[in-house]
Amino acid sequence: MIRIEDMSEPHRQSWVTLLADSAVFIWFWQNMTGGFNFTPRDMEPSQAGEFFLQLVIVTIIMHAVIAAVFEMRKRKVKFEKDERDIDIARRGSHAGYGLLQLGIGIILVTLLIQYVVGGDYQGPVSVIEPVQMLFVLCFASYVADIYRHGTIIWAYRH
Repeated sequence: MIRIEDMSEPHRQSWVTLLADSAVFIWFWQNMTGGFNFTPRDMEPSQAGEFFLQLVIVTIIMHAVIAAVFEMRKRKVKFEKDERDIDIARRGSHAGYGLLQLGIGIILVTLLIQYVVGGDYQGPVSVIEPVQMLFVLCFASYVADIYRHGTIIWAYRH
């Protein structure tokens, strides 16, 4: 196990971001579905708007705080990214982008099938209603970001 003192700044920042994004994702998933399933609970448009506004505000605040803390740390201890840090960030971004594209592709295929089949659709996830579409898009986005930081953390181990 790598000690925190032995990690580079980008490695530490990925850990903190992974933990923060995971906490927000768990809060989002639990509150959006009333548990941990793949069907969002019924919401009025005003409820959905309020919930997603909270989600956006919490996410922005957490990322701003993380960025500010690491920026202040940079001013105290000079740190420059080397080629390894840049390569690991690139691999993480590539992996996260690939998973995001896969998620969007699955959502598009589900939407197409549900649209073509109509009322007879019996799939595990529905995406016709706006709240359902918001749920699956946010779900895919958070999972891709968590995967990106997980890939970065994993790459620093090897």
